[in-house]
Amino acid sequence: MKARYWSLAIVLLLINYLIFAALFSQLMQSDFTGAYATRTPVPTFTPAPVEPFIIIPTLTPVPIEPTPTATLVVSNGDAQSNAPASNPADQAPVAAAQAAQQTQLVAPGSVNIRSGPGLNFAVIGTLSANTSRPVVGRNADRSWWQIKISENELGWVASSVVQTSNTAEVALVEVAPPANAPIPAGQPAASNPAPEKPKYQYTPTGWYDDTNAGLTRFLGDIKDTSGNPINGVFVRASCGHYSTISFPSGPTGWGTRNESSDWPAGFYDIAVDDRPVPCVWVLTIVDTDDRQTVKGELSEAIPVEITADKSVIVANWQKNW
Repeated sequence: MKARYWSLAIVLLLINYLIFAALFSQLMQSDFTGAYATRTPVPTFTPAPVEPFIIIPTLTPVPIEPTPTATLVVSNGDAQSNAPASNPADQAPVAAAQAAQQTQLVAPGSVNIRSGPGLNFAVIGTLSANTSRPVVGRNADRSWWQIKISENELGWVASSVVQTSNTAEVALVEVAPPANAPIPAGQPAASNPAPEKPKYQYTPTGWYDDTNAGLTRFLGDIKDTSGNPINGVFVRASCGHYSTISFPSGPTGWGTRNESSDWPAGFYDIAVDDRPVPCVWVLTIVDTDDRQTVKGELSEAIPVEITADKSVIVANWQKNW
């Protein structure tokens, strides 16, 4: 049984071999040249030329830096004004030497500038605190200095309220008395009209501030036109709605404690607070009987500034009649 199966398998293998051999022989003899289709060429796309697309950037304006213009600096000597610039380090010793030799005047505080050397001359301006001006003249007893306010303007300040340097060679300047000055005895009166009476009985003659961070204080002297001290005068200091009035000037005494009895003649003093009270204070001489009610103002109101660094004001007054 087994031998018969093997015979059948061998026969089937032979038949398959013969069939594959015949198919392979036929396949080798076949012509496949016409079996492949010829590929049709595809046209190549050539882009048409176009106008170039140009992007024009938006221009941002660039600011032009201004060329600095030289500023004319006026020096002490006219001959040096047109001289070429030199090294600042070389000029410093020269400038310091010139400043040391110049006749200068400095006001510790604001002071009046008058048209002549005396309180009977009109006030033409104010010299601010710590402002230095050249001194160009003096009166006979050096109690007044003539200063150069501007290039073409001169004025006078009292020597008692300013500080000076290098004034030994200052020339004497003769100034005619003002139109309202008293006429000397024996001299005929001029045809000029009578002088106008001052508007107020008291006129400020100069004031300045001082450094004292410990208190707020106003003080000074009150004198007549001849320089004699005036006692019994009240000075009011105001800041906004607040005001206080001094004890009467001079050693007159006030109240049960006899306040101000040890003051010098013509001297007044107002101690407002034991610390600086920054404010633009106003000083006025007033008429009062009780240091509370003011019956009238006898002078113009003078504004003075108190700061944290400068809290003491010295203000002097003159009684005109």
